[in-house]
Amino acid sequence: MAKINTKTLGEIIKETMKERGIKGSVVARKMNVSRQTINQIDLRKKFDIEFLQSFKEASGLDFTKHAFDDVMDKMPEEQKVKYLGQQPKITVNISISANKESLENLPTFIKQVEDLGKRYGFELV
Repeated sequence: MAKINTKTLGEIIKETMKERGIKGSVVARKMNVSRQTINQIDLRKKFDIEFLQSFKEASGLDFTKHAFDDVMDKMPEEQKVKYLGQQPKITVNISISANKESLENLPTFIKQVEDLGKRYGFELV
């Protein structure tokens, strides 16, 4: 009988850090937590999104999806359908400074930004 992989998220994080050569002491310092918190991450039972976001910023490793999946697993089915049916939007405002000489290039620049935005799935309004 084949053994099913039942690694915890903490074990996966620790293993990934080791594979990528990421030092726990460096991550701990950047997160402003004890080295023990990171060195014993494989023993941790639960992770909240704030911890995983801070970990991502400190280590470059993104495990935030796991916290989201955990929340979604616990959410009642009718609430999931309502939540997933929404299209969350993020608005980004861009400010451009230009001198008189570069203003003539502005239409070309805007077209390039629009094209790149569409290419990466952004809607520019």
